[in-house]
Parts: sequence; structure tokens; C-alpha cells
Amino acid sequence: MKAYVIPLQMYHAQEENIMNQRQIDIADMQCWVFRMAQTKWNISPVECASIFKQYNILGFIANCYDSLHLSSYQCALDDVEEMLHNHGVRI
Repeated sequence: MKAYVIPLQMYHAQEENIMNQRQIDIADMQCWVFRMAQTKWNISPVECASIFKQYNILGFIANCYDSLHLSSYQCALDDVEEMLHNHGVRI
């Protein structure tokens, strides 16, 4: 039977790919807000992804997570809509 050895650098690289709890929570909020926006705005996933990408909404959620997570996902979507409105986007 052969023993396999994983080089230390490779082991650390694998550890870096594991999300911590905060990252998981942020990703969860991003997914929920995306799906809620798609439903509320009555647009396709592709159209919603285009808006999210163009206005960096996922980055907005990640950067503002500490404030956004204190209220509901609906409030987070309201903040996203306000941010879009401030950029002149009419949904």
C-alpha cells in the first residue's frame, strides 16, 4: 500500500478554498437577494445577472453585509433598489 503525501503548499492552498462562516452568510444573502430581485422585477436570471454585474450588486452586498444582515433580506433588496435608483436605473 502506497502512502500519499500532500505537499504543505498544496494543503494550504486547499484550506484557502474553504469558505468561513461569514463568507457563507454573505453568499447566502447574495443568492436570496438575487432571487428576490428576479422575482420582484419579473425578469430572467440572465437579465438580473446583467444588472447585478453592471452595478456590482454582489460587491455592494458583501461590502455592506455588516449593516444589511441586521434587518431582513427584503430590507437588503430595498437598499439595492435605492442604490440602483441613485444610479438612474428604473426597474
